[in-house]
Amino acid sequence: MTPSHKPNSRPNEQRLISQLLWLLSALYIYILLLSPPGQLLPGEPVWAIQPQTLQEIWHESLNFFFILPILNAVGVANIPIVIVHPWLESLFNLAEAWMLMFLPLMLADSRGEKLPKFLIWGLAMFLTNTFLIPYMAVRAINPLVWEKESPQKNLLARILGCVGLIVGTMAIFWLFFGRSEVGSLAERYNYFLARLMSDRLTIAFCVDLILFAIFQAVIIGEIEPIGSRKRWLRFIPFWGLVAWLII
Repeated sequence: MTPSHKPNSRPNEQRLISQLLWLLSALYIYILLLSPPGQLLPGEPVWAIQPQTLQEIWHESLNFFFILPILNAVGVANIPIVIVHPWLESLFNLAEAWMLMFLPLMLADSRGEKLPKFLIWGLAMFLTNTFLIPYMAVRAINPLVWEKESPQKNLLARILGCVGLIVGTMAIFWLFFGRSEVGSLAERYNYFLARLMSDRLTIAFCVDLILFAIFQAVIIGEIEPIGSRKRWLRFIPFWGLVAWLII
């Protein structure tokens, strides 16, 4: 597959986009991670994080990709599971699965060719857009290379796409039906809404999902040639990336 270079006729526009992304990165870090309690958001910043918040993060991590509930359900193991609200578990696992699928997307991204993609992705698996936004800012100033054909997917892309499909499907199921003891769908929704109004960690995960959707659309739109029948997948958050990686 031979890349076709378009003349870099918009350097000023590219610099402006990069500068706006750096500004977004600064705002993201300050507002979500550093701003004092009650200044812009409820909840505590990282420099004043409470033990219960750290415990909640640890409990969500223990149920990473729903591995423990699956093992217990099929009888492979009988490991005690820390109870976390299923909406929070689903939100956490959906964000992690989406970030996981960004690896093959970043590897196919010619504008980020000289960047340490594995390092950035590995850090982003823990701190998401703290590292993904700077990646987008740096790549924005690099020339855009249009491919003549859609990129061929390797085994890694298909495996991670399948992982995303499984975890994403389980997250939706878990959101509605996981842990019946937490109550009805209306009770689950009201709990999540209350957390969204009062908990910074929940707000951060929701912001991450919005930014993932935007960055997915940007990168796929620049990888897939104009006229490609797969290009529209970029506009379907999460599931569009799943399909793009697998097919």
